[in-house]
Amino acid sequence: MPRRAITGFTPRLQTRRLHAAQGVTDHLRTPPERTMVLDTAYPCPALTHRVWRTDTHALVLGPAGDNGPYGYLTHLQLSCTPLTCGPELPAAGDKDGLEGWITAHADW
Repeated sequence: MPRRAITGFTPRLQTRRLHAAQGVTDHLRTPPERTMVLDTAYPCPALTHRVWRTDTHALVLGPAGDNGPYGYLTHLQLSCTPLTCGPELPAAGDKDGLEGWITAHADW
C-alpha cells in the first residue's frame, strides 16, 4: 500500500520544519532549487524534501528514518554532500530520478 503525504503535523513540528528550511535559505541567500514530497526515498512517512546546491555541495533537508528500537520515528536531517555524487539535478517531473538523486546525496 503506497504511503500518503503527512498533512496533519502539529503546528510546532511544522514550524520547526519551516524554520530549518528558512535557516538554510537565509545562510545560502537563495531559495531551495527543488521542493517535493517523496514517499519512497526513506523508510519513513512521505514528507517534504528541499534541495539546495552550491558550486561544490548539495544540501538536502528532509526526513530520515530512526532505524532504532522504538519503531517508526522520523527525524529531520540536513545533509551536505559533495556534488561528485551526481551534480546534475534531474528535471522536476522525473520523480524516480529525483528520488535517486536525493538518496545519493543524503545517504552517502
